Amino acid sequence: MKWFFFISFVGAIICSVLWTALITWAIVTAHFPGSVRKGLALLAPLAFFIWGAREMLRAYKGIGLD
Repeated sequence: MKWFFFISFVGAIICSVLWTALITWAIVTAHFPGSVRKGLALLAPLAFFIWGAREMLRAYKGIGLD
């Protein structure tokens, strides 16, 4: 079961990096003033990915300590 939490943690890190690249691309390529707000609206899922990665790491570290 420990491998599941580790793979989930790695997956969350990869998703966080890809989502950060998407946000950066959206902000850099914005041609209209309102587009920056749309790029910033993408931050909510990034916070979710980071929170999920933290929880998976906590679960991974807690396995086998009982």
